[in-house]
Amino acid sequence: MLDIITLIMVAISLLLFGYRPPWCTKKFIDFKFKEVHDIPGPPALPILGTSWLFLVGRYQISKLHEYYKEMRDKYGPIVKEEALFNVPVLSVYSKADLEKVFKSTGKYPMRPPTEAIAKYRRDHPERYASGGLINEQGEKWHYLRTSLTTALTSPKTIQNFLPEVEAIADDWCHLLETKRDPNGRISNLEELAGKLGLEVTCTLVLGRRMGFLIDDQVCPTAQKLSDTVKSNFAACRDTYFGLPFWRWVPTKSYKRLCDSEKAIYELASELIRTADESTRESAVFQSVLKANIDEREKKSAIVDFLAAGIHTLKNSLLFLLYQVALSPESQEKIITDDTNTFSKACSMETFRISPTAHCVARITECDLELSGYHVPAGSVVLCQTALACKNDDYFKEAKKFRPERWLDDEKNETAANATYLVTPFGYGRRICPGKRYIEQILPIFLEKVVKKFKIHVDEPMEEEFEFLLSPKGNVSMYFNNRL
Repeated sequence: MLDIITLIMVAISLLLFGYRPPWCTKKFIDFKFKEVHDIPGPPALPILGTSWLFLVGRYQISKLHEYYKEMRDKYGPIVKEEALFNVPVLSVYSKADLEKVFKSTGKYPMRPPTEAIAKYRRDHPERYASGGLINEQGEKWHYLRTSLTTALTSPKTIQNFLPEVEAIADDWCHLLETKRDPNGRISNLEELAGKLGLEVTCTLVLGRRMGFLIDDQVCPTAQKLSDTVKSNFAACRDTYFGLPFWRWVPTKSYKRLCDSEKAIYELASELIRTADESTRESAVFQSVLKANIDEREKKSAIVDFLAAGIHTLKNSLLFLLYQVALSPESQEKIITDDTNTFSKACSMETFRISPTAHCVARITECDLELSGYHVPAGSVVLCQTALACKNDDYFKEAKKFRPERWLDDEKNETAANATYLVTPFGYGRRICPGKRYIEQILPIFLEKVVKKFKIHVDEPMEEEFEFLLSPKGNVSMYFNNRL
């Protein structure tokens, strides 16, 4: 009996770690119909799935983007992980597979919900009537989307907002000038970028300038809101990708998520409460107020718009300035370009090479064949678009920052490849409603800064995964006046 038990344990261990008997050749495996369980990936344990890789310290959730790169390099264009209770989660890296997944989505694209936030909002019905735009699915999601984001996604709204952006950009350049040390160095650029994100997002959503960029004004609200939003994204990451013990006991990460959700709501509520006549004339604010939905939905939508706008704009701007700081020739082209197209090309190239959203998650709505494997409807698929963008098969010199690829003779080829790959705001009907707003204003900030300063860096920028990709630690750059 002991020998039998020993044999069984050895067999299970060998299977868990990917062993195949000599007769089970690759030719035999390729011949049979390949299902999800045949997809290669890291070894999984019963119940824990592949999460044990993070529990033992082999990988870190804060470096999740590097983990997915290693998985692709090791296992190929499609990789299978297993979540808790061995639920398969697939990552796809090839353009053909990405296109299939995105094209297969219907009227109501489904994405895995952020369950910890959904739980928090269910537990606070006095503030929230639903899980919000991020978490809702189907017709409920569609109704919220069409009710709340009409003005935010309108080209007219953004066009009317651009003169205000110009003024904000001038004020931010002045703030940069006053915050430099004698060598032109700013060692806390992420803090100043956070203030800019808050100022411009509040101006768009609330219709008025808040004064967060005034040099001698103490802005505890600005810094607290920026820090809290950052903490909230990190807590979302830890509860989403870590083991979900928070469902049964209030873990440290779930407590941090609850505290940050409450703080963001209260800080944003204070900004809304102090609304003046300018706010009441804001197209975005008015659009939300007039929506035929629960009053709780309206307020929580404004709160979510502010929080998402601050963090997304801050990170996108820091990545953009860093890429251009490494490229003096790009700065010269921005200065001499009267059409403003080169600054837009720099922005697009940054979206390609340093997107804040490294992948797009979907729940498949129909059966698909991905990289030769049959993937049934209802499967969770992570579209690893950021890594696909760095593949030389799709973009020439893919790892190099080359804004020129978005211009002239290269433009058409680049745009064709970018359709399913450059997705920093998601893809399709569930695309981030702030996409147009970010795309339009980033080139304005870049142009204003480059025409006033020569910017350069003397240390590499590390990336950290905080649910979105963010610069790690303090960001330091030099801003020296142009002669």
